[in-house]
Amino acid sequence: MKARLTESFLSKLDSSVRWTGIPARVADEMSDAPSVDRKHRPLRWMPIWPIVFSCALLVLSFNWQSLFVVSLAGIIPGFLPVIHILGPLGRPSYEDDEREAALRRASFLFCFGLVACLNFAGQPILMILSHLQSWPLGRVVSVAISALILNVTLFGTLPTLYASWNSRQLPND
Repeated sequence: MKARLTESFLSKLDSSVRWTGIPARVADEMSDAPSVDRKHRPLRWMPIWPIVFSCALLVLSFNWQSLFVVSLAGIIPGFLPVIHILGPLGRPSYEDDEREAALRRASFLFCFGLVACLNFAGQPILMILSHLQSWPLGRVVSVAISALILNVTLFGTLPTLYASWNSRQLPND
């Protein structure tokens, strides 16, 4: 009798929570299924493409000293706001709950730490390479601009990439 009363009480609590609509909203927000009113979704693969193109630009700038290639690749950072706005961090931070605030903080700290380590190691290496190989001024400028484009790309895509891979996804059911 007591187990049946507890079961009845728990089912009434479940029904009252379902009546609010919050479980359905949370399930809709965390699922992979496209929703009409949801535009902030995990982007797990789209942020990788600008990073790949920026890295390829940096590698190409080691061999070519053409600023034309670097100027064409300058459009890569133009797509970064779109990736950020469509991603899970696209909402304003004042709308975040505790979980989203912790995810936002962790993703930006990961991004800042990784970019700082890459710059800490990469800038002296580039300086030593330019000195040892006697690069002409055109190559030094193209490498510096492509490294700047890579930094901007990493700052624009890594938080979204980190947050997308760390947000748990529910099945489409």
